[in-house]
Amino acid sequence: MVNKFDANAIIQFYDDMEKFASQNKNIPNEIKVVTLFRVALELASEKLGLVEAAYLMARLQHTTLGLALGKDESFDGILKEVMEKKPTIN
Repeated sequence: MVNKFDANAIIQFYDDMEKFASQNKNIPNEIKVVTLFRVALELASEKLGLVEAAYLMARLQHTTLGLALGKDESFDGILKEVMEKKPTIN
């Protein structure tokens, strides 16, 4: 999918998105989450297709729940897989 990327650019992108979301105080956070999720799904679907993008979202959700339960989970592994090859539901 993506062979090379600048890790600092990803950190900056995250910071920019967090700052942008926090500036819109008149929108409830729950609505922001739904909107950001939709944008993320649409962006991922462009390259991966809807099914693969939904699978990626499910992996992110699974990792998040694992973190909440105190398991040794990390988003780094998902990011690395996405950068090396596209996720697969098989």
